[in-house]
Amino acid sequence: MKLLPRTSSGLFSLQSLLKSGFSPTSNSIDRFLRYLYRRQKFNCILHFYSQLDSKKFHINHRIYSIVSWAFLNLNRYEDAETFINNTLILKASIFPRTRMLDSLIYGFSVTRDGPDKALSILRDCLRIHGAFPSSSTFSSLISRFVAKGEMGKAIEVLEMMTNKKLNYPFDNFVSSAVISGFCKIGKPELALGFFETAMDSGALVPNLVTYTTIVSALCQLGKVDEVRDVVRRLEDEGFEFDCVFCSNWIHGYFKGGALMDALMQERKMVEKGISRDTVSYSILIDGMSKEGSIDKALGLLGKMIKEGIEPNLITFTAIMRGLCKKGKLDEAYALFDRVLSMGIEVDEFVYVTLIDGACRKGYLSRAFSMLEDMEQRGIKPSILTYNTVISGLCRAGRVSEADEISKGVSGDVVTYSTLLDGYIKEENVDAVLEIRRRFVEAEIPMDLVMCNILLKAFLLVGAYGEADVLYRAMPEMDLTPDTVTYSTMIECCCKTGQIEEALEMFDELRKNSVSSAVCYNRIIDALCKKGMLETATEVLVELLEKGLYLDIHTSRTLLHSVHACGGEKGILGLVYRLEQLNSNICNAMFNDALLLLCQRGSFDAAIEVYMVMKRKVLTVRSPSTFLKALVDNLRALDAYSLVVNDGERTLPSLDVVDYTIIVDGLCKEGFLIKALDLCTFAKQRGITLNIITYNSLLNGLCQQGCLVEALRLFDSLENIGLIPSTVSYGILIGSLCKEGLFRDAEKFLDEMVSKGLVPNILIYNSMIDGYCKLGRTEEAVKILSRKMIGRVTPDAFTVSSLIKGYSKKGDMEEALRVVAEFKGKNVSADFLGFLFLIKGLCTKGRMEEARSVLREMLVSEPVVELINRVDAELVESESIGGFLVELCEQGRVPQAAKILDEISSTFYLSGKNSGSCQRLQFLNGVSEKEVKKEGYVHDFHSLHSTVSSLCSSGKLKQANEFVVSLLSSMPR
Repeated sequence: MKLLPRTSSGLFSLQSLLKSGFSPTSNSIDRFLRYLYRRQKFNCILHFYSQLDSKKFHINHRIYSIVSWAFLNLNRYEDAETFINNTLILKASIFPRTRMLDSLIYGFSVTRDGPDKALSILRDCLRIHGAFPSSSTFSSLISRFVAKGEMGKAIEVLEMMTNKKLNYPFDNFVSSAVISGFCKIGKPELALGFFETAMDSGALVPNLVTYTTIVSALCQLGKVDEVRDVVRRLEDEGFEFDCVFCSNWIHGYFKGGALMDALMQERKMVEKGISRDTVSYSILIDGMSKEGSIDKALGLLGKMIKEGIEPNLITFTAIMRGLCKKGKLDEAYALFDRVLSMGIEVDEFVYVTLIDGACRKGYLSRAFSMLEDMEQRGIKPSILTYNTVISGLCRAGRVSEADEISKGVSGDVVTYSTLLDGYIKEENVDAVLEIRRRFVEAEIPMDLVMCNILLKAFLLVGAYGEADVLYRAMPEMDLTPDTVTYSTMIECCCKTGQIEEALEMFDELRKNSVSSAVCYNRIIDALCKKGMLETATEVLVELLEKGLYLDIHTSRTLLHSVHACGGEKGILGLVYRLEQLNSNICNAMFNDALLLLCQRGSFDAAIEVYMVMKRKVLTVRSPSTFLKALVDNLRALDAYSLVVNDGERTLPSLDVVDYTIIVDGLCKEGFLIKALDLCTFAKQRGITLNIITYNSLLNGLCQQGCLVEALRLFDSLENIGLIPSTVSYGILIGSLCKEGLFRDAEKFLDEMVSKGLVPNILIYNSMIDGYCKLGRTEEAVKILSRKMIGRVTPDAFTVSSLIKGYSKKGDMEEALRVVAEFKGKNVSADFLGFLFLIKGLCTKGRMEEARSVLREMLVSEPVVELINRVDAELVESESIGGFLVELCEQGRVPQAAKILDEISSTFYLSGKNSGSCQRLQFLNGVSEKEVKKEGYVHDFHSLHSTVSSLCSSGKLKQANEFVVSLLSSMPR
């Protein structure tokens, strides 16, 4: 057959062939098309066929097959499928052979959206036509679905491949691909399940490639011990591990967070002589970068280069990611420039890494600059890049800008999730609804993260019904609720007051074996608000038994609710219930209960909680707060007992401050022997007491009249390495002055000055006041003029003491001189000073002068404040201040003086020590049992002080009863 030259169109014309004497028969056409096929003139074949078809020439099945192959060779898979279905099968009544089906299915599978079409053709082949593509076609399609992460479809193809009709054996390539696919989508447990099923069926004889993927799955699940067992078994079976296996193993350790195991395995790999390659180094560098050890990652990079192993883009990207994570953005960008200078072709992921780093640092302009650079280099940004930018803007609070960017791209579930989350944080209801509308219109498959964010969005806008509908629809979307889901739904039910529905949701959570501390805490809080305290307690017990975190807000809410309902008995009941638990998981709850009871003044109950904690060997979290509360409420003896009998287990880390607080409390309450015992106890525990502790002891001894003992203690201070302070001297000087021992007091005053200590105004006032009380005003003035002037400035108490001294002597001229002198120095008398002056002048019959002083007194700011306090307490009475002014204007000064005397007796103790008053109140009604219990018998000075105070206040009957109780409790 003579062939004509090509026409101007480059194609063979059927009309030209006919004119040249070509007689077309099926065989000749068949031979001609086969000739064109061998010459790979596929477009000519299709053009020639179209002319044949238009001329209605008879065409056999071989011609149809050639045309089908022409479509396939031209990668026109849609046309090939149409031609095969509508022409080859219908007109030629034959079904394509296996090789053609393989080419068709494979052709579709390698296109972007073609695997689904390939699967559809495969289904039709098996179900409708009964045709059987080759096993390699199945394997190829499985691999494609695995690469896309569509494991459900991969398994469907695998099931077709292994059904009874075909029963193709799947090899290690297929099994490794499936196992690896499950690991990639974060379901390593399914990977192991698949492997075990394949092994049990006998269809799989795993090789090193398969075991490599299994090791990765085990590492991802954190089953390090099982990995070691697998490796040991493989070693026994004679397997020799290669770099790929070891690298995968190390990578698995890194993904599972087992950094040390990864490094140990890497060391063993080197010791066994397995050479590292670029991949193994990159895995190590990536693992170090993710752990934040960027310096070690850089060290490995340097070592890699020294060994002559060329880093690739993945290696450098891992380093950049590590630098960005550490906030070293400039160094990351410098490395990027170095990569470009090396001629390495960069990809989108490198840009995403740097853009993300810039966004996290808040350098959004830099991120946009990188985006522009990326486009200039011809790298088209995918949704991954845009999502990174959108996420960065949202983190910076620029959600509306992120929203605008999203409108110009085809967003995915991550895009909308990020925007929704940003608007939820802003509580922008309208924007939340708009994003939700766009997401629904986009018809994007929802994942669990998006579902949870939508549930939160519904919660924000108050669309509780829609939240419930979405939750109920989760099984249809193949979504399994997680902790966030249940937490959101429980909060939704609680906000609408549907506590029963919340409890049902909570039961569902427990049935699904989901442990969520957030859900437990939220349910407890809701039950407390509903007053369902017994149920709340049961949920609390379950939370603690599971070892979940108890939120401090939840703990305190329950405790306050129980206390509000049942008082201290309710709290103790809860504590006794928790005591039955076998571990220390309720330590925080006990501590909260202890502090709550102290705040409510329920100290007996607080001590009982403490005893429970001691039995369970638990630790008081704030021992200082607990002990100080006891001391402040005159229960220093209880604090002493707890500390001495504790054994340093329940009340740990007590320091000198804690011991000093208790010592001071014991001294103020009169338990001097106990205070001294506690000092000894503290020393035995290695606590070095300071001068503040001994000042408390000095003050206690002086208050109880034990001046000799106080002086002895003072003399011993320097022997134990302590230097007396201004307070130490002040305590002794004040006590000596009260006893009239002024010469000794002055010696101490001179001694402290010689040691470089500066006496304060309180010390000088104690001496001046002491002299003045005895009418020895000359000595008081000497103290003022010789010792005090130039060191400290006299105050109102100083002036009042001198006025009191001169008034007692009847020397009102000197009293008035003192007032005038200090008035010129802007120092006025206090309430008592004015009162002494007024009464002294009245006694001398100098009423007008007394009236003048009264008038001045009633405008003095401190006096006005004091009178106002009296007015505040006597709400229903006439204003005392106004009444006093009226009496003053009427010249009725003596009557005004009587009222001022009443005020004085109310607010001043007239020489009585406040500590003694507290002591009298504390001992009021003391019994023989309490005397024995509290150890008064052994403290003579305390007893003497108590009896003396009772007698001096006229309470002779109580003093007599106290002495009788004391004598009856003494040993016979």
